[in-house]
Amino acid sequence: MGEGNPAFVESLVVAARRRLSEQVLAQGEKLDMLGQGLEELRARQKELEAAFESELEAVATAASAAVAGNSSFEKLLGSVRNIITATLPEQVFEVLSEEGAQMGVRAAVFDVRGKAAWGASMGGFGRELTAKALRTLVVPLSQDNPFRQAYETGGHVDLSGEQMKKVRNLAERLKPAPSDVIMLLPIRSAGSVSAISYFDTGGKSEKLPVDALKILAEFAGAQLDRLMALSGGVAPEVSAPEPSASEAAPVEPAEEPVAEAEPLPVEVTREEPAVEAASAEPPPVEAPLPVEAPPPPPVTGVDLSQLSEEEQRTHKDAKRFAKLLVSEIELYNKTKVSDGRKNKDLYKRLKADIERSRQTYEKRFGKTLAKQHDYFHEELVRTLAANDPSVLGGDDPGPSA
Repeated sequence: MGEGNPAFVESLVVAARRRLSEQVLAQGEKLDMLGQGLEELRARQKELEAAFESELEAVATAASAAVAGNSSFEKLLGSVRNIITATLPEQVFEVLSEEGAQMGVRAAVFDVRGKAAWGASMGGFGRELTAKALRTLVVPLSQDNPFRQAYETGGHVDLSGEQMKKVRNLAERLKPAPSDVIMLLPIRSAGSVSAISYFDTGGKSEKLPVDALKILAEFAGAQLDRLMALSGGVAPEVSAPEPSASEAAPVEPAEEPVAEAEPLPVEVTREEPAVEAASAEPPPVEAPLPVEAPPPPPVTGVDLSQLSEEEQRTHKDAKRFAKLLVSEIELYNKTKVSDGRKNKDLYKRLKADIERSRQTYEKRFGKTLAKQHDYFHEELVRTLAANDPSVLGGDDPGPSA
C-alpha cells in the first residue's frame, strides 16, 4: 500500500511543510502590513498629541492673559462657583442676591409661586430694606406690570425707577431713584420661569454689569434644575393668594412690638416682691448676659482688609457656606428651633443636625485660612439663636477657634 511506503509519507510531509511555509509567508506579509500600519498610526498619534498640547498651551496662555487683564472675570468665576455649591433652592436665590451685591448693585430675587412673585432674598440694600420686610412683598403676575412681562416672555426687562411706580408696593419698599437703571432677569428652571431677579444701580451713575448678571441668572437656573433632579423630580407648584399692595405694606411695622414686648416681663418681676422669691426669677435676671456676649466675636474675628484677595475670598466663602448650612438646619427644624429658643436649649434639641453640619463645614474649611475664626458657630448664634448665645443652652460647646 502506498500509505505504508516511506517515500509516500515523506511526500506528504513535504507537501504539508510547503503549505505551512506558504501560510507563514502570507501571514508574515500581513504582519508586515499591520506593522507598517501601526507605525503610521503611532506617528499620527504623536502628531495629534503634539498639536493637542500646543492648542492647550495656547488656550491656557490666552485664559491667563484674560484673567490677568480683567479681574472681574475671575470674580465672576468665583460667583459661579458659589452658586453651584448651593444645596437648596432658597440658598441659590440667596447666593445670587449676595453675588449681585458684590458687583456693586442692589439685588433681590422673587420666587414665583402660583400667580405671584414673592420676595425671597436680597443684597446691597443696607438698612433701607430688611430680609423680613422683603418677604412681605408680593407682585401679582396677573396684573399688567414689568414682572409679568419678564415672566411671560422669559426675557430680561429694562426699565427706569420712574417706570417701577407701576408696582407701587415694590417701589415704596425698594425705593429706586428715578434715574436708576433697573433690570428684571427671569430665572428659568424645568422649562419655565421659577423666579425673577431684580437689579438696580442704587442711585449710582454707573451701568449695570448686564452680561455678568445674565451669566449668574443662567447658572442659578441650572443649579435649580440640578437640585430638582437630585431630589427625584420637579417640586409641585404652590398656589398662593395675591395680596394687594395695601396688604403687604403694613407687615413690616408688626415686627416692632415683638422687640418691645420682651423687656416688659423683666420690669414687672422686679417691681413685685412676691415674684422675686419665685424660682422662675433667675432666668430674667440673667438677661444682661446676652448683652455681654457680642464682644467676643469682634475680638476673635478677622480683619479681612489686611488679607490678600485670595485669603479674603476664602473667609467669605467659609462664612457663606456656614450660613447655608445653618439656614438648612432652620428650614427643616422650624418647630424645634421655636421650642429651643423659648426653652434656651437649642443645641440639645438640634445636636445631631448641628454636629452633622459642623462636620461638613470642618471637612471643607477646617484646614484652610478660615479656621482662624469659627464662622459656623457664629452663624448658629446669629441665625438659630437670634444673636443670643444663651439660647443655645449650657450643652453648646462654643466656638472652636
